[in-house]
Amino acid sequence: MLPAMTSLVRVSRGVWRDPAAVADLAGRAAALLSVCPPDSVVAGVTATQLRGLWLPPWLTDPTLPIEVIVHCGQDELEARPHSIRPEIRARRQHLRPDEVTTFAALPVVTEARAWVDLAARLGSADLVALGDSVLRGPTGVADLVEMVGRAVRRRGVVRARSVLPYLDGRSRSRPESHLRYAIVTSGLPRPEVNIPIFSDIGEWLAEPDLSYDDVKLALEYQGADHAAVRRMRRDITREMDVEMRGGWRTAEFGPAEVFGRPDQVATRVRRLRMECAALLGRRDPWQR
Repeated sequence: MLPAMTSLVRVSRGVWRDPAAVADLAGRAAALLSVCPPDSVVAGVTATQLRGLWLPPWLTDPTLPIEVIVHCGQDELEARPHSIRPEIRARRQHLRPDEVTTFAALPVVTEARAWVDLAARLGSADLVALGDSVLRGPTGVADLVEMVGRAVRRRGVVRARSVLPYLDGRSRSRPESHLRYAIVTSGLPRPEVNIPIFSDIGEWLAEPDLSYDDVKLALEYQGADHAAVRRMRRDITREMDVEMRGGWRTAEFGPAEVFGRPDQVATRVRRLRMECAALLGRRDPWQR
């Protein structure tokens, strides 16, 4: 027996589903794909949200329109297909077979294809963060390089190509990626990412977000979760232990700096490197 219409929810014009079936993004996308052309594939922001990859806050809303690519032949004109459904954002493009996969039982573009497509909509720092999260999975840098090579004359491809050297799959969070990007694009040396640091006698000290072994400087992002008193005390104790036993200096950066004043982040790191080098009786080779 079919459920009564009163027990269903409207997903789009003529599309009604049981509430449980569309309680998450995958269910909502599946319902909306049912009214798209047969060759439609989930793409863009939706494909990225489904995988839990790192996006800026304004693109994390699960109620955003579902994004799809309607596959067309390579010789057909790529354009936005006409749609009067506000719940669907569609465009017509050619997709190669290896640019489509299955995720959550849905036809979805690969992570590499989604990353290149979103280069037209994201700033460089956000594109690096998204790329870092992509590289945390099975997708490799070579896959992104190949996809960029295919995207000739596509919007955003220049930005995608320019940030490829800054990607690092060892990153563990979006803020950490932003912190690293602010540093390396200022001309400072590339810090190590999430590797253990040791004292001069081989004692394990910590595993900071970023570190410079040459001047014994550790860099940490401190987000909202670090505001809790217990967590803050533990962090302070750890930093004191690192500095007392290993001679390392730890510097913390909050969201206001990382996301609001990245230029000041670089200035501060440059100064810290000089100070740490001086304590070690050296001159920072990167000093300007």
